[in-house]
Amino acid sequence: MKISFYVSGSAGRLRKILKQAPKATLELIKIVVCDNLRNEDLHQLLSEHNIKMVSFDYKTLHSDKKKRSEVLSDTLNSLFKENEIDYCFCFGDHILKGQLLKDYKNKIINFHPSILPMFPGLNAIDQALDAGAKLLGNTAHFIDEGIDTGPIIMQNIVSLEFFEKYGYDGVLDQQITLFNRILDCLINESLLIENRKVILKNYDYSKTVFFPE
Repeated sequence: MKISFYVSGSAGRLRKILKQAPKATLELIKIVVCDNLRNEDLHQLLSEHNIKMVSFDYKTLHSDKKKRSEVLSDTLNSLFKENEIDYCFCFGDHILKGQLLKDYKNKIINFHPSILPMFPGLNAIDQALDAGAKLLGNTAHFIDEGIDTGPIIMQNIVSLEFFEKYGYDGVLDQQITLFNRILDCLINESLLIENRKVILKNYDYSKTVFFPE
């Protein structure tokens, strides 16, 4: 199996994954695509592991802002095919669309900082806080044509107390656990999709947690 990452900004979650990952995981990563040319720290880290990196400035993809996501998606599609990628893990900021989503249906996994379907879109943690939500969390889901509407793979939750102690990064870092568990499922072929519903074999769906207790 060959995997890739699409990242934006500082790529904080990916950098932490690379520093923690065992050799077997690192060997699966064939290419990282970053839409931030100034991410030298990531470039150095990937070089140490002999992982290919393609970087560019998102704003220069097209003079028309509305067409940049199309160019980005076409670029990713070409790179994935060229490198024979099976799955892409997405920590990027920009919308993916077009032929990419058809060619890689249920192959591109996004990490969103809310318990979907609640609080989709931008600033999800702030949305939850403003709404008085009693819990925060993350959702890993396959990307489809909508905004954070693809089949949900796995979720985790954290309390408001956790957020007050560890902040935004503390919540976002829980996505690393989701990545590790989902990667194990893909390697072990224990992830199934039936009618847009993801089923993880050998996982316990019976436990219930209430916030507050």
